[in-house]
Amino acid sequence: MKQIKTSIGLLFIALSIFSFSSCSKYEEGPGISFRSRKSRVIGEWVSTELKANGIDAMHQTYSDIFFCSSGNSFNFTNTGTFSLDWHFEKEGNSILVTNSETHELDFFASDAQCSPVYLDSNDPSSETFTWEFSSNDENIDITYSDGSIESWRIIELRETEMKLKLDDGVDYIEVTLEKK
Repeated sequence: MKQIKTSIGLLFIALSIFSFSSCSKYEEGPGISFRSRKSRVIGEWVSTELKANGIDAMHQTYSDIFFCSSGNSFNFTNTGTFSLDWHFEKEGNSILVTNSETHELDFFASDAQCSPVYLDSNDPSSETFTWEFSSNDENIDITYSDGSIESWRIIELRETEMKLKLDDGVDYIEVTLEKK
């Protein structure tokens, strides 16, 4: 009799583990969390990876040859970084901070000197938004101050990491965020 109870107990544990591991709400997990979805989202998040249509949009490099009007030429390299950082508030306005830093060839000055002249720019901006879960808590809908709405699909939602995907039917953006 004791052996039957032990077997039933082990079967129950195995089924429980299988159930928890197979019913994750999000593609990349977690399978189970003792924190609510909302409490996992609230806080400051920094982008660690950003892809647009599968291409790294966080770090871009472009190299080429520039031909001056004098007939001479030189090699040049343009670089840029881009980030999306969110601060999700429990209620009320939240903030999205975007930052774009570029190091690009100034074509007019470079042509005049027939040597590379670069322009550096740092363009931070911020925008307020409100957010809410939608589609049975599988998406985060963000409503910006201008009234536009984006619906980001949650790929992963952990206490310290979140992955989101935005697909408008033409382009898609994937962002991996880490909590500050």
